[in-house]
Amino acid sequence: MVLLDWKITNDFGGGDTSALEVELPDSGYSAFIKWDGCCEIKRIHNKDHKSESIDRIHICDVPQFIKILQSLEDFRLNNIEGAE
Repeated sequence: MVLLDWKITNDFGGGDTSALEVELPDSGYSAFIKWDGCCEIKRIHNKDHKSESIDRIHICDVPQFIKILQSLEDFRLNNIEGAE
């Protein structure tokens, strides 16, 4: 498994509500991760332009979501001619 170099940008520590805001420098990705396993992942597109676009997704079962994404990628590779 490749570990990327996430950086903590804000720490909401303490008790049952511990959470972190993190970012992956120079990628456009950031996340709000909570003690209970839920997270919101954000990706900023066109960061250098006036009209940036932001995608957000809220996930509470990250391992299951990874399985779904891997399954989708496998399906793409097996069902689209010329897919790499």
